[in-house]
Amino acid sequence: MPTTAHSRRMLKRLYHVDASSINKLQVLSGGSRTKIEAFSAYLWKVMATLGGGRDDDKISCKMGWTVDGRRRMDDLLSEDYIGNVLSHAFGELTVEELKGGDMSQIATHAHTAISAATNADHFFDLIDWIELHRGPGRLMFSKLVLGGGRGDADDVPVLMVSSGRRFPVAQLDFGFGGPVLGTVCTTAEKIGVGYVSQRESALGDGSWTVSAVLWPEMVAALESDPERVFRPMTADIIHL
Repeated sequence: MPTTAHSRRMLKRLYHVDASSINKLQVLSGGSRTKIEAFSAYLWKVMATLGGGRDDDKISCKMGWTVDGRRRMDDLLSEDYIGNVLSHAFGELTVEELKGGDMSQIATHAHTAISAATNADHFFDLIDWIELHRGPGRLMFSKLVLGGGRGDADDVPVLMVSSGRRFPVAQLDFGFGGPVLGTVCTTAEKIGVGYVSQRESALGDGSWTVSAVLWPEMVAALESDPERVFRPMTADIIHL
């Protein structure tokens, strides 16, 4: 099982996820869960397959989600705007729980974790916390809460999931036509946690473009999955 204590090498990858794969994951998750919750359940279960040389079943796998708080505090703000009011929801399951649970059960865990941070009270409490604790070097508390990056014996694998679904890639025009690909820049590997960010593909067919910073073991597991949910991005996919 890769952790920040045992595998500091991270790989950056760019993937295409077909709309049919997204819909299938949502069906497997019970149909009532969001696409992100179903997508997260799939990733979480893949994490549980990354074996090592010790008793992995009791190891925890942590997952975090970036949550936009601005639109949850002021309904008058445009839904197109995502700014500097962000928080992290987080959940934790053991390898045994992930292997034993079906997609629907794991997606429900993701839903419960995310729901804890998708309300105004959470963000007003967060603002109060920042007022009490702000100062140089004191706001990178997410890695401490999530448990990644310490490099000690209790270090566990952590994967952050972020969504750029409201970023209108297909609607942009720089004067010479719209883009065929939109991606993100991240320094998540410096924290020592895995990172996955999805957004709507510029193809406009319901597919996703996914940027990832992952352990080599996770990359291998995703790319060798017979379901081929994660397809390495190629020029052919985006019709170049």
